[in-house]
Amino acid sequence: MSGNCNRKSDHDLVSGTIKKYNDHEYIPIENTSIDIKTENNIYKLIRLNDEQYYQLHKYRVALFEDYTHLMSLSVDKSIIYSSFSKMYTAIKLLFGESGKYFDDWKGSFSFPFLIHFYKDEEEFEYVMNLQNVRSSIEFSIAKLISADVNIKRNVLHEPFEEFPKEEIRYFINYFVGYLSGYLESSSKYYNEFFFKTVGSNLILFGFDDGQFFDYQYENEEEYRKAIEELKNKKQGRNSESDFTDIIKD
Repeated sequence: MSGNCNRKSDHDLVSGTIKKYNDHEYIPIENTSIDIKTENNIYKLIRLNDEQYYQLHKYRVALFEDYTHLMSLSVDKSIIYSSFSKMYTAIKLLFGESGKYFDDWKGSFSFPFLIHFYKDEEEFEYVMNLQNVRSSIEFSIAKLISADVNIKRNVLHEPFEEFPKEEIRYFINYFVGYLSGYLESSSKYYNEFFFKTVGSNLILFGFDDGQFFDYQYENEEEYRKAIEELKNKKQGRNSESDFTDIIKD
């Protein structure tokens, strides 16, 4: 089965998928990927940029989000799912900066991916947009189906036979576990100050003074005050950096 997943390079998989569904001109880029292994299959998870995701967007057939599963992830303290700051950092370190395909009032990051796999020698492609929406992180998964196939695309669908609900749950568990292990091993070297906001839910998260933080405020005044303090701290850090550069010169 692993031989099936190695038939094409990441570059060929992304380029081939876009050309398969969309005949518009497309300039390929290099993509980062990992393999996700379940008891039943091996899935190639490949980071897409916003242009690639947009090229495939109209061929999506979206699946229902499994909120019961997300709730179980949020209470599991052995993984980083419940922390916006840690999830964002782990994904960014592995796959590059967030895309811009999100509502910047209800969220603060978006990481689109292509999921490619074989089942009984048949090739399948899905897309997944991992994004925070209000106070949760969602794995918006959709099957790619050609435009000439008669299927309702404006409604959410139950998972399809080749990628059933339990397999999707295992897939997500594996990915979150992978991110958790990766951040644990790399966080000792991480020291990048940042903060992000989710205005709709008064959420503020980031990294400061050697610690990840995730705060949700009860009122707008406290929230705005905390943001201003972090902005001032960031400006102070930038000024110190500029001064150091002048001294070096």
